[in-house]
Amino acid sequence: MRIDWQQQKLGSVILVLAVLAIGILLGQIIAGFSFKIALALIFFSIIFIATLVNTEAGLAILIFSMLFSPEIIFGQIPGRDIVVRLDDILLAVITFAWFAKTAINKGLGLFIKTRLNRAIVIYILVCIIATLKGAASGNVSFLKGTFFLLRYFEYFLLYILVANYIHNRKQIKFFLNAFFVTCALVSIYGIMQIPRGVRVSAPFEGKIGEPNTLGGYLLFLFCIAIGIFLQNVSKRAKQALAGLAVLIFIPFLFTLSRASYLAIIFSYVVLITLSKRKVILIGVLATIIISVLVFRPEAVFSRVKYTFSGGQSRLVKIGNTRLDSSSSARIRSWQESLQDWKKNPILGRGVSGYGFIDGQYIVNLVETGIVGLFAFLWLLWSITKHSLNIHREVQDKLYKGLTLGFVAGFVGLIIHALTANTFIIIRIMEPFWFMAAIVMMLPQIEEEEEGEEKKEKEEMAAQMESKAEVSEKTGQGRQTGQDIK
Repeated sequence: MRIDWQQQKLGSVILVLAVLAIGILLGQIIAGFSFKIALALIFFSIIFIATLVNTEAGLAILIFSMLFSPEIIFGQIPGRDIVVRLDDILLAVITFAWFAKTAINKGLGLFIKTRLNRAIVIYILVCIIATLKGAASGNVSFLKGTFFLLRYFEYFLLYILVANYIHNRKQIKFFLNAFFVTCALVSIYGIMQIPRGVRVSAPFEGKIGEPNTLGGYLLFLFCIAIGIFLQNVSKRAKQALAGLAVLIFIPFLFTLSRASYLAIIFSYVVLITLSKRKVILIGVLATIIISVLVFRPEAVFSRVKYTFSGGQSRLVKIGNTRLDSSSSARIRSWQESLQDWKKNPILGRGVSGYGFIDGQYIVNLVETGIVGLFAFLWLLWSITKHSLNIHREVQDKLYKGLTLGFVAGFVGLIIHALTANTFIIIRIMEPFWFMAAIVMMLPQIEEEEEGEEKKEKEEMAAQMESKAEVSEKTGQGRQTGQDIK
């Protein structure tokens, strides 16, 4: 028997039982912890109960926490901190609640087949094997390697969780609104930093922010907003999305992230290529360029010029131009990493088995070897291929816009990853994999919606036919009565 979670009585019973059980547990352990830990336990218990009763509520809280959660540094390895964030714990709590819900309700699925499952599983297996090999050879601390593996797998767990849960248009609109509201708040926070003359970064990033990370996040959400804006959505939605795009673009410029600047060029080319509204996009591009030239944000111009301002002989030279010290240091680190990779070319040194490197593809090569790099590139190719196919398949305007923005944003992230660890940064990857799950489920959702719509039309036609038959019989009855008279 399938449990109906919409029944109010059932939800109340579950809520009371869960509160009682958790209350008893907390009563036993709170006394031994500090006040802050006790509050944290209560908070996560409430999230667990909320997710158990209403999964949408838990996921909405997770969306907000992706950018508005503090970090806790537990330890360090050379060049890399072991950092746990609030949304790491939230995702674990929400996942546990989902498992509990699927155990009670046999009608819910635990895992679901999607177009990306095979590529994800192969990449995960390669990472595990490379890390176990690295631990055996002494390149990786087993505990630290496990921690970073769990961080990588966390994204795929989120993907599976959302793919399992998404099943209708109403949910998609709800989660999109949650993402857009969160992004608007982050953008306002970023704009408030501009007068201070610092590079804009996301909330709760400590003393030294990560402007590159915020640049990647804003780039992705900007593309999603533009993609939907270009479709035949309501006038009110268009106005809101246009306003959000402007709101995003201001702090995006002041992240002064050169990787993000380069990435958005490629994203915009994809938007122009795939969209039928090329004139609008070209007009917007012209407006942006004119606005930047008129207002001339000095920090932005200085940042771009700085890239080619190197004058010392020890700096890297491309053609007749010397790069700045930051770019030169990054390129030298790549060269050193490639030399070290040659010592472990097949499976690398293992996840977390090397110091920090700015560049996702170099990181994958050094940590997981040529096998891991190919597995990672295959995963990226699978996402590109399937998201493009889905963009062509779906007919719904909202779905069309979402997939257009997703493809453009994803291409931007691929470029962003050339000089940043984009695909392991939690503030970028949690929104990305959440959206990826929605996109991969769109054909199935649209098919089910069309089936329901067809069924409703058939039922309506049957009802009209039945009424017509009744009316005809009634008319015949009246005619027979008149004949008898």
